[in-house]
Amino acid sequence: VNVSTDGFPMETSWSLTNNCDGTRVSSPQYTIPNTLYTNSRCLPYAEYTFVISDSFGDGICCAHGSGNYEVLLDGMNVTSGGEFIEPDSKTFGSCNPVEPTSSPTNTLTPSHQPTLSPTSELEIIEIPDNL
Repeated sequence: VNVSTDGFPMETSWSLTNNCDGTRVSSPQYTIPNTLYTNSRCLPYAEYTFVISDSFGDGICCAHGSGNYEVLLDGMNVTSGGEFIEPDSKTFGSCNPVEPTSSPTNTLTPSHQPTLSPTSELEIIEIPDNL
């Protein structure tokens, strides 16, 4: 979770809730205006709901700075923004585990039988040294 704070960072908070088991990760207390904060976590595969709010109700962009946020999952953006009045939320992932695919099977058959012995004789050609 990357958050660039606006001019009033203490108004900003977020939570990331695992909808499969109910565990929750919450934002740190932001204290420095107009600063990028990065919060990384290694989390299990699950369905999550990210909620960001501004206690004053004016979001983190644009009235008092150019704050914004983005949530990345395996390096891919799952949600981002900055302009909101009500808490902004996004649900992503799934509580259903990803089933592994079955092992590949060899369905290819040779089109020709391999040749067991050479089909022509090897011819040795001698080249004189003076050429």
